[in-house]
Amino acid sequence: MRIDMHTHTHASDGTFSASQLIHYAREKGLGGIAITDHDTMEALPEARSSVAEDDSFWLLPGIEFSTETEGTEVHLLGYGLDETDAGLQDLMLQLKEARNNRSFQMVKKLNQLGINITMDQVRLIAGDGIVGRVHVARAMIEQQVVSSVQEAFDEYLRQGKPAYVSRFKLAPKETIDMIHQLGGISVLAHPGLIRNDQIVKEMIEAGINGIEAHYPTHRLDQKMHYLQLAKKYKLLVTGGSDFHAPPQSRIRETDLGDCAVELEPIRYYYNNR
Repeated sequence: MRIDMHTHTHASDGTFSASQLIHYAREKGLGGIAITDHDTMEALPEARSSVAEDDSFWLLPGIEFSTETEGTEVHLLGYGLDETDAGLQDLMLQLKEARNNRSFQMVKKLNQLGINITMDQVRLIAGDGIVGRVHVARAMIEQQVVSSVQEAFDEYLRQGKPAYVSRFKLAPKETIDMIHQLGGISVLAHPGLIRNDQIVKEMIEAGINGIEAHYPTHRLDQKMHYLQLAKKYKLLVTGGSDFHAPPQSRIRETDLGDCAVELEPIRYYYNNR
């Protein structure tokens, strides 16, 4: 059995609810998933209810933190954190407010460019989840400004584009330490997207437990390099699809289960952490 260790629900920027995601995972023949929403663990109660009577499916609680070092964004996955911790709850609220404010500023910039979308429209798309860039992009699609989320990012919302707004980000070392203090496992997400191997090595020195070697956009040579690093530094090897929506949605080309890894070694590591 395999587990997809990198997925998102509509608690952040995915399109499925937690129960829909788990149903889809079962359809795909997966033995488990980790839900790793951006800066929130709000999907977990619904997810746990969905698997409460199914011992054959493993739900791994997780979260994806956006951090920054030397001007480079570094995503860190945390697995097995105690989401009831008061300090973590406060941090997630702070990050949620930062994302909301960033989206407001992006909408304001788009309005100045003559693009008529509103924050109410963006919030409606986000629902109860954290408001983010992808929801601004979907509002732009609704207004027929762009035809896809990718186009919205490439033309307006990515760094260096006219409606880009930076936001508060955590420091990697502090985030890794926090994950460990909360009893969790820290994993460097999609290292190939960092495009700076020195930063990858700095994350290893900072104490990450694992590295996401298996990722949809990693080339074979990149994957082999990260597997070698994992062997050298005794890191947990993980993988996942970074699932947000089915391929037919045109939000992403990858599907749930892409780059999934064998479940039992992950469960063994988790239970003996």
